[in-house]
Amino acid sequence: MIPKTQFLTTDALTRKRWARDLFLTLLPAVEFNELTGKTSSDIVQLRTELGKGEGDNITFGIRLPLVGEGVVGDDTVEGNEERLRFRNFGLTIQELNHAVDTGGKMEEQRVPYNLMQEGKDGLQEWWGAKLSDYLINTLVGNSAYRIAGKVFAQAITDPDTDHFIAVNQADGTAVATAEAAITSADVIDLQMLDRMKQRAEVPLHPAYSIGDTPAGSGYKLRPLMKNGKPYYRVIMHNYVFDALRQNTNVGQWGDLLRSANKLQIPYVEIEYNGMLISKSERIPKMLTVGSGGVYRTILLGCQAACWAWGGAGDSKSTVMSFVPYTKDAERYVMIRGGGIFGIKKTTFDSKDYGIITGSSYGVRMS
Repeated sequence: MIPKTQFLTTDALTRKRWARDLFLTLLPAVEFNELTGKTSSDIVQLRTELGKGEGDNITFGIRLPLVGEGVVGDDTVEGNEERLRFRNFGLTIQELNHAVDTGGKMEEQRVPYNLMQEGKDGLQEWWGAKLSDYLINTLVGNSAYRIAGKVFAQAITDPDTDHFIAVNQADGTAVATAEAAITSADVIDLQMLDRMKQRAEVPLHPAYSIGDTPAGSGYKLRPLMKNGKPYYRVIMHNYVFDALRQNTNVGQWGDLLRSANKLQIPYVEIEYNGMLISKSERIPKMLTVGSGGVYRTILLGCQAACWAWGGAGDSKSTVMSFVPYTKDAERYVMIRGGGIFGIKKTTFDSKDYGIITGSSYGVRMS
């Protein structure tokens, strides 16, 4: 009888194939994976071109909006071109591993392939949950978030005041100050969403200069285009979503539901004023207030964050590793799933580029 660990440890092609499969099935398992894509028109831009041995930092350029006046009538175009302007943005990637123990000697009828399947399934579930948490905490700016008690890849940055709004708080109030002042009366409503969208479309300190140094640090958030119409994505905690529903009349809420149903976009619960609104229990509670707490709602435009993967596998094209190994004289089979990656909000001049954050009160319904 062939030892059950032999198939796991000697078949390199199987390891490579399962590593590729792990990544391909992992991304769809991440909450709000539809936000992720490889172009600058996606909310979370995915980069996978950093191979093994090519360092732990990835840098890419984000094109700034054109701000020139143009050329009118018979005026000369040549010599009056506006050059493209870019800002470099870099993020660090780091390795994260997790392993499962398949236990001791299995029943005789259980074959090694089943062990790999069960280990792969378990790792997929774990990685999907871990990456979902990491992505959401990065987008909301939860600087206290840790993986295994450590800052992962790079520190998550808090929202900046130019891109932050709190219910019943003045514009420009420091984030910590505003959130500390929130009470159980400061629940979200449609007017708060209107404020967030207005901030996305009309920055507090607009950047209108043509030179290399803009007049301000604020750029309009680029909306997503769906069926020829511009939209922003909004994600809020379940408690905040339910507060919004309670603050909206029944007939209007029904209209918002029907509008969302027509679009048929995953996770979108309602559509209001060009905002596609979703809910997620993964959004963290920032502060405790009585029996509830302060939760952040995020309005997202294009290139709000970057998600970079390095070469963790046996080749540049494989970004996950899937490695079975044994211990205790091959009595126990372990399976490790690893990845080298990082997620970071896109920022310029220490300002969020594609996110407006709004804080409000939320509580479990009783």
